[in-house]
Amino acid sequence: MSDGQDSGKGKLSTLSDVTRFNYALKQFQILIGKTVAQKREERIGMYVKDQDEIDYDKFCEIVQTLFGPEVKDQDVKTFFRKISNNPDGRIEWCEIFGYFIVEGDALASQLDEENMVFLVSRRQRITKAGVKRRDVIKCIAKVPQLDFMVTASQKGMLTIFNSQQDSSWISGCDYLTQLKRVVAVTERTIIVWDYKSQGSSQDNCFIIKPMEHCLLCVCTVNLGDQQAKDDLLMGDDGGHVSLFTVTSDDFGLKQSKEKKSSHLQILDSRKFKNIKRKLHDDWVVKVKFISALNCFGSCSLDSVHSFVLDDLQRLEDNVPVREFSVPRGVNAFTYCGKANIIVTGGDDKILRLWHPNINTKPVGKLLGHLFSVMEIVTNEKDQHIISLSTEKIFRVWDIQTLSLLQIFHDSQGKPGETQIYAMIFDNNHGTLITGSSVIDIYPLTRMIQDTKQVPQTHERNINVLTYNRAFHQVLTICAESIVKVWELESGQQIYQIEDAHGPNIEVTCAAIDKNGFHLATGAYDGTLKIWDFGSGQEIKDLPIANDSKDDEQWLLQLVYLRASESRHVILALEHSGKIKIIQGNEGEPHLTVTWELPEAASLILQGNTVMSLCLKPNANKTNGFFPDVQLLPDTDAKTKNYSGISGTEMKCFDVLKIEGYSLIATGNAQGAIILWDFESATVRYLYVPSFSAHAGQSAQVLGVNAVLFLFRSSTSPSTSLPYSVCQMYQCISSRKHRQPPGVPSRVRQDPVPWPHSWVGVPSGQSGARPCALPNVGPRKCSPILASAHENGCVYLWTLGGDLLREVLPFTKHPAIPLITLCTDISAKMLLAATKDTEGHIMRWNTGSFLEDPQDENKQIKQQLYWRAHSTKVVSLFYEEEKNLVVTASTDGSVRLWHAPSGHYVGYFGQRRVFELSESSDMILPCDVNEFPTVIKEDSKYMEKKQKFEYPLVLDREKWKSLTRSSLLSKKPRPFEVDQDFKFFKALASPKVNREPLESFKSGNKETGVVFGSIPIYRVSS
Repeated sequence: MSDGQDSGKGKLSTLSDVTRFNYALKQFQILIGKTVAQKREERIGMYVKDQDEIDYDKFCEIVQTLFGPEVKDQDVKTFFRKISNNPDGRIEWCEIFGYFIVEGDALASQLDEENMVFLVSRRQRITKAGVKRRDVIKCIAKVPQLDFMVTASQKGMLTIFNSQQDSSWISGCDYLTQLKRVVAVTERTIIVWDYKSQGSSQDNCFIIKPMEHCLLCVCTVNLGDQQAKDDLLMGDDGGHVSLFTVTSDDFGLKQSKEKKSSHLQILDSRKFKNIKRKLHDDWVVKVKFISALNCFGSCSLDSVHSFVLDDLQRLEDNVPVREFSVPRGVNAFTYCGKANIIVTGGDDKILRLWHPNINTKPVGKLLGHLFSVMEIVTNEKDQHIISLSTEKIFRVWDIQTLSLLQIFHDSQGKPGETQIYAMIFDNNHGTLITGSSVIDIYPLTRMIQDTKQVPQTHERNINVLTYNRAFHQVLTICAESIVKVWELESGQQIYQIEDAHGPNIEVTCAAIDKNGFHLATGAYDGTLKIWDFGSGQEIKDLPIANDSKDDEQWLLQLVYLRASESRHVILALEHSGKIKIIQGNEGEPHLTVTWELPEAASLILQGNTVMSLCLKPNANKTNGFFPDVQLLPDTDAKTKNYSGISGTEMKCFDVLKIEGYSLIATGNAQGAIILWDFESATVRYLYVPSFSAHAGQSAQVLGVNAVLFLFRSSTSPSTSLPYSVCQMYQCISSRKHRQPPGVPSRVRQDPVPWPHSWVGVPSGQSGARPCALPNVGPRKCSPILASAHENGCVYLWTLGGDLLREVLPFTKHPAIPLITLCTDISAKMLLAATKDTEGHIMRWNTGSFLEDPQDENKQIKQQLYWRAHSTKVVSLFYEEEKNLVVTASTDGSVRLWHAPSGHYVGYFGQRRVFELSESSDMILPCDVNEFPTVIKEDSKYMEKKQKFEYPLVLDREKWKSLTRSSLLSKKPRPFEVDQDFKFFKALASPKVNREPLESFKSGNKETGVVFGSIPIYRVSS
């Protein structure tokens, strides 16, 4: 009866699950219907945004609620892209579960798992390891039952925590599990130490001697069925392996009879059971008992009888033992239980893998050591083998794939001075412990730090790094024109495109539209292509111009202005300095150039810092963003000489078209910053006043490498910026447009503006410009322009051309040119990267400064700087949700960092999944050895630099003019100073020679060769 009830409950549970799933499917179909309807209206331009709008984040949240964690984020993104790109296409509900994705084989899945590596930077060193001067640790034994270590030094120091025992030279040690004592072997004796007893350690020590041969190694036989008895395996210099038995009676009787009458209680070795057999023709350097195989193993430098693995019974009879022959012998061996593999290593530098029952041929070899292998241990949990060579070089191997995972070395101490003699792996705590004159402990961690190679995302230099905020994906492009798309949260690669613009054509720039569906790439030959970001399929291209010259149309920078099924609008900067709009409409097979920004530098050189613009409707093709521009020279402008701004090599630009602002800022290699304001119909030149007088120096020092608008929206300061749909009207104007007053402000970059409609110009009118926009509400701050220069400074400007701040980053090095800038959505943070080979990143807090830029008390405070790469950083961006900074470098890697602390997260291309939660452990890549520097407000680095003046000195000419007699030309005495205030009036700053000194005598040869060659100068007083 009960079985029937259980069966009925199981059916009801199954029916309930089916009902819930069917309900989730119905709700999912409703969600698809709403999304498809919305996308169709967006395509025809009829959709009006409201609070029920379904974007990707909302779509993903609903799907996760309906189906739970079984749905993967990547499958949801693919499904949402399919609906957005083709709302009329066929959709199957099972696609949301990624049914079309084929899982890889077992080996590939295993290779994708994270690796365990030793964190060398977190190594702990025990300098007071219980050894004397010029003494070294020869043996380390781990006691897992009691969770402590036993160490034995060469000069006879046994150590368990703080307990010590002195004796002669010790060659090996272990722990007697049944008798609860420590055992050690010397040249001719066996030492048994009761470390728990009270009193002097020597009073609790037993010496068993004499032994026939010099003992070299010892280990305990753990059979588990013995009571009050322990068996010892020992190897000696005669090639013998001995099985020595000790019992509790042997020590208890002796201790009760003598009771501390002797410091060292000596026992006769002939009274103990000792079974010995000669197995090798050379020294026995290691002996171990392997409980899993119920066998003992011994190794020797003998090339014939190199390694013996057999049962303990073979020591009592003369039956042939199982021998393994290795050229030049075996120095160390270990056993891996999960893989059932014996690993041996010796002077031939090769690690050999053996099956325990096959001694004729190894099943595998591990090559890579350049010196003799001295120790081998096993990480049983992760199936790793750790080997150590005589030059203190550690290698970590994966025993399943026979691959090298990690290389690190102990670089402290002179060669041969601190040779490592002992090594064990603590499986309980995941640490590698080595013994020399000190004890080093290497913790095991699941980080990708300290690997054998530098982190690598691409094989060549990174040219492009950009972020798809809509789908949280990262795009990288290298010098070989390989385009890769990565998942930010996991670091997994989604797809890649090879030879994106054709063979041997380098892709130099890229941009993603704000919706995340389209990608634009520009190349060295001037070609531009538009791709579907989700599938990687090419949509349209801009062919090579027939009249183009070499390097002239090389595309340096792209900004995606609009992306839709009907039209694509892209703003591009060429190597020649021209800024163009490249446009593609529906029905046109290729992209075309429809707009070009005029060259203003030639007129700026004539001294016009502000000029008016004549704005007209687009004559060629309406782009919806910027009108046709014509410069109107302003004869009333004050003429100044800026001869240092020579040349027109444009290096960077930025666009801001939001909330009533229509701005383009450009910077060139000679330090010129041109600000185009299409709202006020003016173009303005920005310069640093302190360098205007030294034009030749300005061109070299103030070259502009990056410009960035900083803007904080008044409506949503802490969220993504809202796009204001502003109509740009035209009005007729025949007068010249005057310069508007500069307004101090700060700006935020937003490369995706909204289209603006243009009203036709009445006939007979030659020019038109936009009227002032109506007031759309109070603005707390207006845009600020930030520029990064070759002199290592960041300059902050108002739209009126006023210099607000000059920020010099604090680093441990001299001023380094800055190459790129980025900020967060609310412009509370400013990040910059250096141009040099050090790869430094700086972070400033700009929150308080943007509240009132004119307030001198509100400064931009640097909070952090760290070294991210060993070579130049080419690009970076900040991800707000995860609080991450992503950097790309010419070293071929793209790395992730925690923004608050500069802690290393990982790099794109690693096999493990990212751990985005910030850890307290400081992690560094293997090519970076500088820890991040946090600059606090009360730090000495944040103190204002004091301006020290020269100390005052007595001006004797002035003193003569103040005294009654010219004879008083000497300095007053101390008691006269308080009474004669004329002395203080005679104090003045020292005179500094502004002109170089000229030598009038080449030297005196009589004073010698050195001093006779020193020129003599005359200083006029």
